[in-house]
Amino acid sequence: MDGAVEIVLWLRDRKGIHVNLEDGHQAEAADLFEIVLEQRGLPPESENIFSVWLVSPLLELRLKNHHKPFQLAQLWDDFCAMYTDSCADEITRDEPVVMFQRNVFLTLEEEMKAIRGYGEYKTSNETILCLLYHEAKFNVAEGRYIMDPSDYHALAGIQALIHLGHFDPKNHVTSQYRANLSKFYPPHMYKFKLQLLHIGKQKERPCEEIFMEAHKQISANYREEIRGGVLRDLYRQYLQICWKYSCYGSAFFEGVIEKPCHKVKKAILGCQQTEVLVAINTDGVTVTDKEKPEVILAVPYEELSWNLDTNEDEDDLIPCLLVQFLCKEESSCNTKVLQIYSRQAKLMDALIDSSVKRKLQRGSLHGREDYVNGEGEIYRNENFCRKVENKMEKMCLTTYSLEETRG
Repeated sequence: MDGAVEIVLWLRDRKGIHVNLEDGHQAEAADLFEIVLEQRGLPPESENIFSVWLVSPLLELRLKNHHKPFQLAQLWDDFCAMYTDSCADEITRDEPVVMFQRNVFLTLEEEMKAIRGYGEYKTSNETILCLLYHEAKFNVAEGRYIMDPSDYHALAGIQALIHLGHFDPKNHVTSQYRANLSKFYPPHMYKFKLQLLHIGKQKERPCEEIFMEAHKQISANYREEIRGGVLRDLYRQYLQICWKYSCYGSAFFEGVIEKPCHKVKKAILGCQQTEVLVAINTDGVTVTDKEKPEVILAVPYEELSWNLDTNEDEDDLIPCLLVQFLCKEESSCNTKVLQIYSRQAKLMDALIDSSVKRKLQRGSLHGREDYVNGEGEIYRNENFCRKVENKMEKMCLTTYSLEETRG
């Protein structure tokens, strides 16, 4: 195939770059990346910050420089059948777009340098800030970043100041905030909650009222016009709140885990499962309960070992990622294993492997290749884990004693 091909390169600020490429069927991801840099005036160091992805409602794949997006898009149905549990009709309707977004291998430290203009990043570029902000905002609204309610409200206030302007009591009324909740909050923050179990307790304030207060409060802190340095400061504030959470900057994967269950109940009802979202970034692995939703496990690579079980010999089983991590219980230190069943397990395994290798190359894993070490010592990445309390009771885990292992 040859001839010109019209391609739209999308960015997370919902703006697209329309280009006609000669021999576009052969265009590589690196070619499209250069077009975005030129069209949006991004500096050369953006090559470390962003990458080209193929994204659809069913699947997201990061492309390497030599990958040819047009050719991969032709195989999208096959990828969806391989890596998702979607039915044939859903797969047929699914169409990927070329998306320019954050590089999953960008470390948090590198991002901090980039938006502050430190080190190899000579200047703080407003377009870089803007794109990172819009991507974070998208992940918040999608419910991928599980946060404290107070942080959700703080983020909504910042976003409102950026997009709605300064609070004006004549124009900004409760009904307007209520109508726009889906643009500022994840669904679990505003969907109707049954109050039957809260009789006698103080009723929760509606989300839109707290939203309006957050907008009003931050507006009082910024009297200037929202542009230039003020706008950059607001972008930074939004990102700094997101940085506190272990799932920030992750690639996301669908999966299921077994719920803890008594043997008798399991024999009668069968295995009960929980749908989970697995977030993998440069620092570790985070598992979120999609039904609740809440983070049930966050493990830094310093405390993690893993294995992929493809279950190729079992027709009725899907691939499984086995995550082994250190856990202190009373006076002993054990390791626990969580099984995550997912058609995307192979993708998760590859991303963890690449992330760990990169971390070793940077010398930030204490030089250890076996992260669950025989002495039971925990090298905790406090920045990664500081907002998370692992919920062991939510997971069906296999426990191994380190004492028994050494014996």
